[in-house]
Amino acid sequence: MQNNLRQYVPYCAALALSLFIATVVLWPIPFQSNEYLVGHPGNDSWNHVWGYWWVYDSLMNSEWPIFVDLLAFPKGGTLYFIDTIQAIISLPIQILFGPAVAFNLIIWFQLAFCGFSAWLLSWKVSGSWKTSLIALVLYELSPHLLGQIYNGISETVCAGWFPLTLWALVSVMTKPNIKNSCLLIFCSVFCILTSWYYGLFTAIAASIYLICAAWKEGWFYQWKLIFKYLICSTIGILVLVLPLFMTFQVSLGVDDALVKRDPEFVEQSLLNHNITDVAAFFSLSKQPSPDLFALYGEQLIIVIYLGWIGIFLACYSILKARQNRIIFPWIWIGIVFFLFSLGPYLYFNGGYVLLFEKRLPLPFLVLYKAVPIFDRISHPFRFVMGVQLALAILSAEGLRRFLHRKNEHMKMIFVSAFSAAIYLEYVLFSPAHLPVPVASAKIPEVYNHIEEGAVLDLPISLPNLERAVYVWYQTKHGEPVPWSLNDPMPKTLLDNKFTKMLLLLEATRAHHLPPALPELDMVVGVRALYRQGYRYIVMHEDLYPTFKKTQVGEVLDVFIGQPQIYGNHRLYELPEI
Repeated sequence: MQNNLRQYVPYCAALALSLFIATVVLWPIPFQSNEYLVGHPGNDSWNHVWGYWWVYDSLMNSEWPIFVDLLAFPKGGTLYFIDTIQAIISLPIQILFGPAVAFNLIIWFQLAFCGFSAWLLSWKVSGSWKTSLIALVLYELSPHLLGQIYNGISETVCAGWFPLTLWALVSVMTKPNIKNSCLLIFCSVFCILTSWYYGLFTAIAASIYLICAAWKEGWFYQWKLIFKYLICSTIGILVLVLPLFMTFQVSLGVDDALVKRDPEFVEQSLLNHNITDVAAFFSLSKQPSPDLFALYGEQLIIVIYLGWIGIFLACYSILKARQNRIIFPWIWIGIVFFLFSLGPYLYFNGGYVLLFEKRLPLPFLVLYKAVPIFDRISHPFRFVMGVQLALAILSAEGLRRFLHRKNEHMKMIFVSAFSAAIYLEYVLFSPAHLPVPVASAKIPEVYNHIEEGAVLDLPISLPNLERAVYVWYQTKHGEPVPWSLNDPMPKTLLDNKFTKMLLLLEATRAHHLPPALPELDMVVGVRALYRQGYRYIVMHEDLYPTFKKTQVGEVLDVFIGQPQIYGNHRLYELPEI
C-alpha cells in the first residue's frame, strides 16, 4: 500500500509546484476572482472575458455562437470567438459564479497546466522527475507567457497542450498501442482547438521529432506499427478538428466579419507592429523592444526574453551529451522555432538589418509566401514558446547530468535554488511583470437601471483596447453597443452628426465650448440615434478631464435632457420622437 502511494509523490509534487507558481504570478487571483480580471486594464482582457460571456449566453439560448448582434450595432457581424473551447469548458463556473470568475480560474488553471505538462514531457524524455521540475519552472514562468497574460490574450495561455501533445506522441513511439493513440488524438484536438498557433507549433515540433528519431535511432523503434497508429490518430484528429477550423476560416472571410485577417492587415502587422527584435531574446532589461507604448501609445508588450539561466543549463546539456539521442531532437526544435520566431525580416536593436539597402529576409518569409496557413500568422514572435520548451527540456537534462552524483536530498536543494534564481532573473531582468497586473471587474451601478435599447458609452475617443471595457459592462446590461472588437472607430458614429460633434469636442484642447454649435445637425443626429434603436447614453465622468467633462455634460443636457446620476456616471435616456 505504501509503495502504491509513493508512485504518486512525483505527480503531487509537480502539481503543487505548478499551482503555487500560478498563484504567485496571478496574485490575488484565484482568491478574489470575482473582484478582478487578469491582465492590464488597458489591454485585451475585456474583449476576451466578454467572449466567455457571449459564448455562455448564446449556448444558454440554444444558439451556436457565430453571429453577434450585440456588437457593431446596428448591423452586428460574424465572429468565431478565438477562445470558444475554453469558454465552453468554463460553462459550469459561469453558471455558478459568472464570467469574471470563469475567465480568471481558466487562466490560473491553464498557467499551472503549462508547468505540469512541461514536467511530464521532461520526465518522459530525461527519466528524472526531480530535475524535470526545472523544466516546469522555466516553461510556466516563460516571460513570453507572462507577457501574454499581461496583454489579456487568454488563448495564448493554453500553451500546456503543446508539451502534453508531444508527450502523447513520445508515448505512441515508445509504446504504440490504441490507448496511446487515443491519448494523442485527445491531446492534439484540445491543443489545436484551444489555440491554432499551438496546434501549428505541435505539428512542426512533432515532424522535427519524428525526423530526428528516424535519423538518430531508426533501429530503436517499431516504425511500421508506429506509423499505423499515427495515421489512425491523424485521421481522428482531422475528423474532430476540421469542422471548427473551417468555421473559423469562413468567419474571417465573410463581408460582415468582426475580426479580419486579410493579407494587407497581416503584412502591416508583421512589418510595423508585431516585430521580433533579436536583441530582446537576450537583453537584461525591463524595457520591451519594440516599445509599443512609445511607438503607438499602447499598453501591449512584446516579451521574448529567454533567460540566461535556462540558456546556460541547455548549453551545458549540449556540451556534455551532444551525441545523445535524447537531446538531439530538442536541439533542432529549438533552432527551427528560433528561426521562425524572428519573423519575415531580421530586426536587431531597434531597426531592420539591411543588405544592399534591402531588408534581410528570413525563413519565415518563405513559408508566409508559400504556405496558405502561414499567411494568416500575424504574431511570429509566438514561436518563442517552442524555443522555451526546447530550453526547458535541455535544461532539465543538463541539470540531471550536473547532479547525477548527488543524493536525492541535494538534488532537491539544487532544483530549489535554480528555481528561485530563475524567478528572480525574470522579475529583475525581463520585461515581464510579476505578479501580473489585474483590472477591477466591478461594473458600475448605472447599468442596473438600463432596460431595453442600444447603449452608447462616453467618452468615444478612448484608445481601442481601453474602450473595450464598455463591452465588459455589456455583460451586465445585455443590450447592443456600437463597438466591435478590432474597429478603431465605428463608422456609424462618424456618420452621425451628433456623435461626430461629441468626438470633436473630446479631441480638442479648448477649455470652453465654441460660441455656436450646429444645433440643427445635432438634433437630427440625436433623432437618428433613436431611430437606429439607441435608448441610452452613459457618460463616464471619471474618464474625462474636469474641463472636458463639463463641456460634454452641458451639450448632453441641452440636446438630450437632464440625466440620472449614479456616482461618477450620468445616465441619459434619449427622448422619444
